[in-house]
Amino acid sequence: MANLNKPFGFKPVKSLYGDFKGLIRKAPAGTRSSDTTNNHGDLYIGDPVKWSSGTLLPANSGDTVAGVVVGVGTLPTGSMGETGPFNPAKLEQTYLAYGDTGDVWYVPTDGVLFEIQSASDLDLALGAVADMSVDSGEAHGSRTTGLSSTQLVADANHDVTVVEHVTAEDNDKTLAYARYLVLFKKAVSST
Repeated sequence: MANLNKPFGFKPVKSLYGDFKGLIRKAPAGTRSSDTTNNHGDLYIGDPVKWSSGTLLPANSGDTVAGVVVGVGTLPTGSMGETGPFNPAKLEQTYLAYGDTGDVWYVPTDGVLFEIQSASDLDLALGAVADMSVDSGEAHGSRTTGLSSTQLVADANHDVTVVEHVTAEDNDKTLAYARYLVLFKKAVSST
């Protein structure tokens, strides 16, 4: 049976330090208004992010990844206080567009295993390295679903290491769109 092709980016599933939900952090999104080609500056749930002057930006293949987005939020003009990981003016919006300011809730990559699907039939063995499909100027998510479309692709930059195969009846690791648990190779500790 073929694997379902439904990219979701990186999804935190396990931590070497306990429950990953206790690791969730918040930081401001950096200025991304010049990163408009194919909405590349958007931040989606499941996107890898990197540090830039104390703010978070979308991370590309080869970058040192600080974390993975699990929520975004905006503080509407004139409002007071904390809103949480949502936009009170547009509750259905679960991404942060490249022209929007706001905060990013993320899970740090250090010591966390993330589930992700492959873009093709890679047949990755345990310990194999692969890249994420995010490159500068390329689309990497959906403004309709708010989810990242990042997937694993053949290795060139050594972005991640496969540490587990997802064991589920609907996941055949010998076919395209197989799901793997990975660790980021270029992870940094959270600030």
